[in-house]
Amino acid sequence: MKFTRATEYAFRALRFLASQIEERWFSIQEIAKAEQVPVQFLSKVMQQLSQASIVQSTCGKSGGYRLSKPPDQIRMSDVVLAMEGPVTVNNCLAFPGECSFQNQCKMHPVWVELQEAIDSILSKYDITMIVNSKKRGAKPPVRRTAKKKTNAEASASQQA
Repeated sequence: MKFTRATEYAFRALRFLASQIEERWFSIQEIAKAEQVPVQFLSKVMQQLSQASIVQSTCGKSGGYRLSKPPDQIRMSDVVLAMEGPVTVNNCLAFPGECSFQNQCKMHPVWVELQEAIDSILSKYDITMIVNSKKRGAKPPVRRTAKKKTNAEASASQQA
């Protein structure tokens, strides 16, 4: 499962809006410039967020976007649902009863547990987490990369 670029841009736009101290409408150009997102693409993203009542929009010279509610009331699951639709890890969970193997399938409990974990995590965090991770007690993820072996280490492991 991989979220689309639209979902990434949605989170970036929401991060921008949630981090603003001024209570005013922010133009699509301001958001796009600050988050380095193409204006055309961001316009479609913001339309989806507006339809989901995550942001409010207004037209006119001083129009733009702002959050529709406080950032701690916007769950990450709300944003993913608005941008991706319902997220399921397997078709048997998306369309219950259509799988003829569900009762004897040894993978079904695994899919259910995985789905519950994803849903739980996305529901646990709100937009404040992407603005200020210390505020919510979340730690930024640690990216782990495989350590490259030196020529001596590679040679020793081949001989073993």
